[in-house]
Amino acid sequence: MKMNKNKIVIVTGATRGIGLAITKTLLRKDIAVHMIARDSQELKRVSALLKKYAKLTYSPLDLSSREEINRFCSKWNKYIWGIVNNAGRWAEERIDEPPKGVWDPIMRLNVDGVYSFTKGMQKWILSGGRIVNISSQLGTSGRAGMGAYAASKHAVIGLTKCWALELSHRKITVNAVCPGWVDTYSNKAEIQEWAKEAGISYTARKKQISEQLPLKRFIKPEEVANFVLFLIEPEASGITGQAYEIK
Repeated sequence: MKMNKNKIVIVTGATRGIGLAITKTLLRKDIAVHMIARDSQELKRVSALLKKYAKLTYSPLDLSSREEINRFCSKWNKYIWGIVNNAGRWAEERIDEPPKGVWDPIMRLNVDGVYSFTKGMQKWILSGGRIVNISSQLGTSGRAGMGAYAASKHAVIGLTKCWALELSHRKITVNAVCPGWVDTYSNKAEIQEWAKEAGISYTARKKQISEQLPLKRFIKPEEVANFVLFLIEPEASGITGQAYEIK
């Protein structure tokens, strides 16, 4: 089935980082995008920056709230080509330290939000359409202090594999993309915090991390977006139930 460029791809967490890169990449390929994010002012700002693209719309939505998701899904009435579940959050908390209240907020957004939003919207996905879930390299491995985040991203891969089987009769493909260290604002903030704790510069801490990576560098958000684009396009119609690391 050829993709009708007038059909919509919904991108969550679309106003910054990987989500914004995905939004821009799809728009440049003349693919209609509906942006989802919690901050209505950010949505307006990004929409204004991308106003040259006629096929851009948006809705504010807190994906950590099941009630808001249910209201959004009950009002939606357009067929879509697919969903890119990108919205997520991270925070550190070790199992052997006092509780910081990390687990519930991460699970509400990274797991329940992905599940509830996709469950509510899947009936609008066209036959042959797409679901792309943004997991993480920590969805296939672990890191000290990142238990809640890693657990949530492992769960996203599990959902991906189940949905690929459940939606195969509609020829909807479901895949996960698992980025490693990406040059995003949130990762920069994390590195800055680590650098401060270690008493070294941001540049020095980033270099330490980069030296441990296969390509000795951070991945650009656009590189992740280009792979998501491939999974969205008709050429990827035979790929489903997979989790791809980008690192």
